[in-house]
Amino acid sequence: MTTHVISKHASLGGVALVATAALMLAGCAGPAPDPAASPESTQSAAASASPSPTPTLTAAPAYKPASASGPAQNVPVPVLPAVAKTKTKEGLEAFTKYWYQLLDYGYQTGDTRPLAGASAPGCRFCAGLREGIEEAWGEGRWVVGGKIETPAITARLAPGQDAYSVVQVIQQDVEIRRPDGTLYQDPTPSTNSGSRASATFGPDGWAMDEIGFIG
Repeated sequence: MTTHVISKHASLGGVALVATAALMLAGCAGPAPDPAASPESTQSAAASASPSPTPTLTAAPAYKPASASGPAQNVPVPVLPAVAKTKTKEGLEAFTKYWYQLLDYGYQTGDTRPLAGASAPGCRFCAGLREGIEEAWGEGRWVVGGKIETPAITARLAPGQDAYSVVQVIQQDVEIRRPDGTLYQDPTPSTNSGSRASATFGPDGWAMDEIGFIG
């Protein structure tokens, strides 16, 4: 594997006439309107009884992948699923998938803070990945490609043993572009490899301990 978010008010006059006629036909079904009430107060009461306008929903900005013209835009931040917060086989698999999604997010945005938050302080491989991403994004550069997918994840979780997942990691070609859009270096070829991702469950949930390649 390569290192590297109305309503329309009815006619007020018409409403008042209909209400008065209804009261007369009902034979004092309710208190008669105050003849001394001013037109302004009648209008105010009618307006306050009208339904509120329906809020207008604004669509979220559309995601745009990176290209030679510029970096990716509106990249959604991965969300930790509820099952990934549990100390179970399913929880470890969900967390591992989430961690690689954060790695992919780092490649697309240059922001490695979410990845750091899901990694243990002593994870040297994790730190190396973050440093590589930050270097790639330095001095106005950005990354094109590098998308990461994990089509197969199998967790191993047993009492008294280290918890880990065997992961198939696929990463697309990685291009690093200068501010003018030209290549910073030769593209890094795509990869399809296996990794052993070790994690520990603590008070704050899972944290990635270390990652090693499987030959």
